[in-house]
Amino acid sequence: MRNLTDYTKNYIERPFEDMQVAYRKKKVLELIRNHEHRNILEVGCGLDPFFNYYNDFEKLVIIEPSTIFYENANNKIIKSKFLTSRVIVINDYLENSINELLKYEFDYIIVSSLLHEIDNVSLFLEKLSCILKIDTIVHIDVPNAYSFHRVLALEMGLIDSVFEMSAYNLQFQQQMFDLASLSNLIIKHGFRIINSGSYFIKPFTHKQMSEIIENKIIDVRVLDGFFRMTKYMPDLGSEIFVDFKIND
Repeated sequence: MRNLTDYTKNYIERPFEDMQVAYRKKKVLELIRNHEHRNILEVGCGLDPFFNYYNDFEKLVIIEPSTIFYENANNKIIKSKFLTSRVIVINDYLENSINELLKYEFDYIIVSSLLHEIDNVSLFLEKLSCILKIDTIVHIDVPNAYSFHRVLALEMGLIDSVFEMSAYNLQFQQQMFDLASLSNLIIKHGFRIINSGSYFIKPFTHKQMSEIIENKIIDVRVLDGFFRMTKYMPDLGSEIFVDFKIND
């Protein structure tokens, strides 16, 4: 079982993660606007809940097991009259909260930067399927084993495989996925994929990216360019995503 206190502390201290989160959210925003939705579920909000970027919903339910992240989201909601009646935060794991979540009919479910850190992925997907209706779209994104920076490390001889676990991966107890293995996992559990891909070319590690930005070698225009470059390198984005539904 993951130590949530240690995980939360390490998460907060991760270099470059705030930038990665911003582009992660940017991709979700691109995708969610392609579909009609009223009720949204965000599974795991971290320090930067989806409502910081998007408010076109009737109800947003957040389920967050970390007490610090839960309290951070709740404090932001309390300070906003606009959000108080529309956002609900549950301090628990999804697997423990199915009966509560069944009260809502979700049109869109966001599982962002989470699946690769779940101990029992099969159980999570089985429980998730319990709260889906026929038109519910689920968005899942995870780090990409074939991220440009990992392929570069492979070609430099620093690692023997893109699936080799880095110290970063080991610290956060992360599994490694590429688009094929992620897609196969989703299909294996009886879902139908409607969209998939990668986004945000990251040429170097989080630590190196952070140092480059701090030393003003690159700025946000370069980062925006990295985000758009996956149209030329569709398999090498730093993260991959799948959008899926239950089978008709």
